[in-house]
Amino acid sequence: MIIPQNNATIVSDDYLNVIKKSSKRNRQTLCDPLANLSHLKSLLTYFLLACGLIVFSLTYYPKYKQAGTEATISWDVSGYYWYLPAAFIYKDLKGLNFSDSIRNTYGCSPDNQQITFLPDGTKVLKYSCGMAVQYLPFFLMAHLVAKPLGYLNDGFSLPYQLAIQLGALLMCLLGLWYLRKLLLEYFKDSTVAWVLFLLVMGTNYLNYASIDVGMTHSWLFTWYCLLLYQSYHFYKNPSLKRSAIIGFILGIMALSRPTEILAVLIPMLWGLNFIKVKAIKERLLFFRNHFTKYLLTFSVMFLVGSIQLLYWKYATGHWLVYSYGDQHFTWLHPHVINYIFSYRCGWLIYCPLMLLPYIGFLYLMKKKELFWTLALFSIGYLWIVTAWDIYWYGGRAMIQGYPVLMFPLAALIESVNTRRIAMLLFYPLVFLFLYLNIWWTHGVHKGGIVYAADMSKAYYTKIVGRWHINEQDRKLLDVSDDFTGTKQDLDTLFTINFNQNQANAIIDNDSSHLLLKSDSSAFVSYTILPNKQKLNWIRASADIQCVRLNWDILRMTQFGMRFFNGERCIKENTILLDRLFYKNPTQRIYIDAHIKPDQYDSMQVFFRNTEQAQGSFFIRNLLVEGFN
Repeated sequence: MIIPQNNATIVSDDYLNVIKKSSKRNRQTLCDPLANLSHLKSLLTYFLLACGLIVFSLTYYPKYKQAGTEATISWDVSGYYWYLPAAFIYKDLKGLNFSDSIRNTYGCSPDNQQITFLPDGTKVLKYSCGMAVQYLPFFLMAHLVAKPLGYLNDGFSLPYQLAIQLGALLMCLLGLWYLRKLLLEYFKDSTVAWVLFLLVMGTNYLNYASIDVGMTHSWLFTWYCLLLYQSYHFYKNPSLKRSAIIGFILGIMALSRPTEILAVLIPMLWGLNFIKVKAIKERLLFFRNHFTKYLLTFSVMFLVGSIQLLYWKYATGHWLVYSYGDQHFTWLHPHVINYIFSYRCGWLIYCPLMLLPYIGFLYLMKKKELFWTLALFSIGYLWIVTAWDIYWYGGRAMIQGYPVLMFPLAALIESVNTRRIAMLLFYPLVFLFLYLNIWWTHGVHKGGIVYAADMSKAYYTKIVGRWHINEQDRKLLDVSDDFTGTKQDLDTLFTINFNQNQANAIIDNDSSHLLLKSDSSAFVSYTILPNKQKLNWIRASADIQCVRLNWDILRMTQFGMRFFNGERCIKENTILLDRLFYKNPTQRIYIDAHIKPDQYDSMQVFFRNTEQAQGSFFIRNLLVEGFN
């Protein structure tokens, strides 16, 4: 215990022990240059991973070369970025009148998702400006060279796309470097090497650190690494400089995603053992003795955050604006189970390696100066992420919290590595998780296999781990019924070759097929009475040729079956045709339904196009069969 004199730093005994060990290591390093070799494993791992991320980002699926909604500056990223061309190129941060022209030219989003229209008709950018602040130096460099290199200096041509991509890569490498430095203060070099390897190769951080790099997550991951690093050193040597740095980090994080304000718990509670009254008293005394430093932290944080307030005041006349429309949080009933385990989102279903840090908290308890702060933050962070009502936006929102979770993961690895049997069980499981993560990343971008936020249990269990699939497997994204056995008691219930006109449909001149055209509304249905036999499976099939493919899931042509008891629909199986024709334009498509015959007294087979539909299909030889 240190007896305070004047303004001496006061820390707990537990934390002092950590500081002493760290200082001893630092002195050894200064006295013996070869001591750095003790960190060779993690250093080599870092450089291999850094090179891998750079090569992977620029060669495997270079987003900066992609067009439309696959470009680096597209979807949400374009919303974060919109401030920069609005302010520096088009000088229209308030009216945003350039927006439609840019979207039509570059197709960065199918609608004006970057802009929210307030009830009074005022336009305001939907996303806060923190990411635009971070993009700014890379945007300015691109703007400087775009025209001399022969590109349009409109904010969205190739130099701008590449600049954001390279800037994001730089941020990722910076974050990993500081994560490594801090972990080495608590864990063995080999343990830190494993943590870095598993983080990059075994989690969805791989995707957001190399492909979808423009998103907030890998950038915020780096800010969390810096925040943890600065918090650790602040309690070793409190200074106004570190206070200001921590304030800036907290400000830029909250400016990027307002919910990241929870990160203030890290510098406030770092190294605090909650179960010791003495430690709490010491921390309160520390707060009092360094009040000006904490005040500086919160002042800088507010100044950085006020950038958003100034924009809102300028654009709308109000200091505070809720720009997310009808998207909200349900604070008292977060969607924890659906977020973690549902097949539509399934953070731990699709990123199972991240279950290990939560097991690791049991081993981190030995390091009381780490456990309580990191556990409290992790609980609060998961609560906030899952409280967002659009929970199916995916496990990506957890990525920025991964630096915190790497500490319990390291504690678990360090414990496992002392037990041979545990190692024999642990590492095969870990490498299975790595395989699934690499498969998932490939399946999202180049495999045409994985459809984030649109998955289902039936589809996932059918295709998990496979690198090639049958196109018709994608039906299972919409329905779970899929008969794969041998048909028994087969009976034809209905067949039609479209030899007569159908209402609300367009029949080709030879009257042999039904044509569902793009940009036209059509609903064609056929009512069928059930067969007297007890047939538990119904299959509707047709020869379908795709004339024009549509990529917007909300505008796809539907093929389905409905079952009625009286006028009440008791079951509906509907598939979206467009996503079955990415490769083969002509196929025999079928849809199955498993239903007991005594549950319905009529059924309907239908095809539907909306007025906004963009796909076109020729449909021939519709057949409905029943079997067991």
